[in-house]
Amino acid sequence: MSFSATLTASSLGFILATVLTCISPEALAAEPVLTARPGVCLLERAEKSPCVMAVELSWNSNGPGDYCLYGSQLSDAIECWTAASIGQKHVELASRENVSFWLQEVPNDEHLAEITIRIVSLSQRNPQRRRRRHVWNVL
Repeated sequence: MSFSATLTASSLGFILATVLTCISPEALAAEPVLTARPGVCLLERAEKSPCVMAVELSWNSNGPGDYCLYGSQLSDAIECWTAASIGQKHVELASRENVSFWLQEVPNDEHLAEITIRIVSLSQRNPQRRRRRHVWNVL
């Protein structure tokens, strides 16, 4: 027994219209999105040496605006953009602790988007953690 379904242009249009009416205007005017690659720095021992790596920060928004990128290790803005809807910045990182970056509009102090680069040490791993049990181990 097989089941096949075909969508006509009118039924596809109806589905699309239904989905679009369910999306709120606030969702369409969403805040900017900030991403970092890589997002984690893995060290053998964080107490011996800091994490030194290059991070590529990028952001985008639905409309142009005046934005500045800040970091928790600096008091001044890392970079600012005027009338932009996308931006990218290459940052060299050297830290023993997690580092946060955020994007904010120039006249405001509100963080519109924020991301944290986690510094993870292998020595932080808990050797006493519980092993996963499988069903066949009980038998």
